[in-house]
Amino acid sequence: MTYPELRQKIEQQLAQLPPEQLSLVSDFLDSLQSKSTISQRPLRRLAPIKRGTKAGELLKFARTWQGNDLEDCFRLVKETRSKAQF
Repeated sequence: MTYPELRQKIEQQLAQLPPEQLSLVSDFLDSLQSKSTISQRPLRRLAPIKRGTKAGELLKFARTWQGNDLEDCFRLVKETRSKAQF
């Protein structure tokens, strides 16, 4: 599908949506735009994490969790992690 065809299809679909669903589409588009802005930021160079580092010191790298799947994430990490090699 070409770009003009895709735009026309989307515009037709939007014209048929009730206001509450149109609001959801708008929220979704906002989230896409914020994600693309985040992904375009340059990466910062961080100092390596040293041995003996405490969890509290690591929080500045972790920031905050944004989501409701933290338990699923922990389960996935436990299932897929490998032993550290030194």
